[in-house]
Amino acid sequence: MQIYSNEELSMKHISILFFLILCLSNLSAQNHYNRFESIDIQNYIFEIHLNDSTNRIEGRARIKIKFLKPTQKIQLDFVGKSDSTHTGMEVSKINLNENQLKFTHQNNQLEIDYNKIFNAGELVEIEVEYAGIPADGLIISKNKFGDRTFFGDNWPDRAKNWLPTVDHPSDKATVEFQVYAPEKYQVVSNGIHIEETNFDKGMKYTRWKENVPIPTKLMVIGVAGFAVLSNENFKEVPVSTWVFPQNREQGFSDYSVGDKAIRYFSELIGPFPYEKLAHVQSNTRYGGMENASCIFYSQNSVTGKNQVENLFAHETAHQWFGDAVTEQNWHHVWLSEGFATYLTHLYEEHFFGEEFFKQSMEKDRERVIKFAKRKFAPVIDTTIENYNQLLNANSYQKAGWFLHMLRMETGDSVFFKSLREYYLIFRDSTALTKDFRQIMEKVSDHNLDEFFYQWLYQPGFPQIRIKWGQSGSKVKIEIMQIQPGHIFSFPLELKIESADGQCVLKKVDINREKHYVEILTPNKIKSVIPDPNTKLLFEEIK
Repeated sequence: MQIYSNEELSMKHISILFFLILCLSNLSAQNHYNRFESIDIQNYIFEIHLNDSTNRIEGRARIKIKFLKPTQKIQLDFVGKSDSTHTGMEVSKINLNENQLKFTHQNNQLEIDYNKIFNAGELVEIEVEYAGIPADGLIISKNKFGDRTFFGDNWPDRAKNWLPTVDHPSDKATVEFQVYAPEKYQVVSNGIHIEETNFDKGMKYTRWKENVPIPTKLMVIGVAGFAVLSNENFKEVPVSTWVFPQNREQGFSDYSVGDKAIRYFSELIGPFPYEKLAHVQSNTRYGGMENASCIFYSQNSVTGKNQVENLFAHETAHQWFGDAVTEQNWHHVWLSEGFATYLTHLYEEHFFGEEFFKQSMEKDRERVIKFAKRKFAPVIDTTIENYNQLLNANSYQKAGWFLHMLRMETGDSVFFKSLREYYLIFRDSTALTKDFRQIMEKVSDHNLDEFFYQWLYQPGFPQIRIKWGQSGSKVKIEIMQIQPGHIFSFPLELKIESADGQCVLKKVDINREKHYVEILTPNKIKSVIPDPNTKLLFEEIK
């Protein structure tokens, strides 16, 4: 349904209205706004007890909370025990300064009553004791070699299955994991390694501490038998490899590219944001997961064939965008996945050449076109409630193409300066699409409302049909947009080939349904090829 015609309301006014609506609905759409404006978690300390006899864990969470407005009750996300599956967590007590607090635990929410009102700016630390079998989030299973493993796997909001948290990307905090596990296991986690101590009865205590605030989706532990290789430090940042012992040689070989991306992105974007970087073979859901300073890769990523370099580049790029600069809600996940996708292609262009880069962009364009035929939706799709469905070609490939076209629109100097400034300003914080747009507008001194609106908030892309004919020295070219709905504005390059092999490049600014171009040439024209240099997301319809 179209409320206004193009004549009645300009695209610019539509985009401004749309941005205002999005700003008001960004957090409330995910039922988080009240909590977002009430509390801010400063620090988590998770004490986790693991064993080999059962999948039951015991936990103690010390949570430091800053109040943003007068508050008496708070809610934490925490999955309670299910009578049908016998999984989930049971809370035994919650303390504040050794005084037990009243709480209710239902509908996967832990509501805590302080029995007094804390004022804005006050800090308190509570302690939550609990136990149970994680239904998800902490994956306790066997790897492909039959060995028992424990891996955190929290994206998007699955940390609440084993950790009492504000399980939303808008709330970032520092975190410490204190893990008690059988001594045969090594433990890896976010941050720096503080301590490892063996106890009686074959148990070991391991402590990792992340001093940089991160969202809960990135807070993990990996507990398994590992072969560990310390790579060379990069500017005092230790880079290491953790693989299963049975594929030690293949893993060390495949993961040897682990320090290559950190060097490239540090020079391109800015300083690496964390104290170390561990590349970890794991047994979790995704092919790769960009946990802050502790990236997990699929156990099948190790083949000995050195086929994971692009995956390593993608997940390492996330350390800057997605981790250090985090999308404030899941519907803006393109700020994570689109950035990592495009930065990976820039990595490819740098190391493998321009032709490799173009081929990757063309493959991405094909994926976007194919996805649109299944689901016609914008990149920022606030109708999605199952956030795993956001992991699609719009959030990855179309968003990557958006950044590529933005680079073409603004030029390399402005584009990369904007990326660096965006990272500098929002590092260790959260951002929405409007924040990135404002940085781009400031650096480019150009209004980008319409550009962002049509590529991120409108579904689809230009579908172009080109007809041409020649009469003597006159060549007439008709360019039609035939996609349903929105008419896009974009520059289009045309490669006009003569029968004798000569080529002319013609740039045309398209902003309506039909556009006509007329050129004069003494040569006989053989073909008119749109976008020969791979600069536009479009589909050519014959």
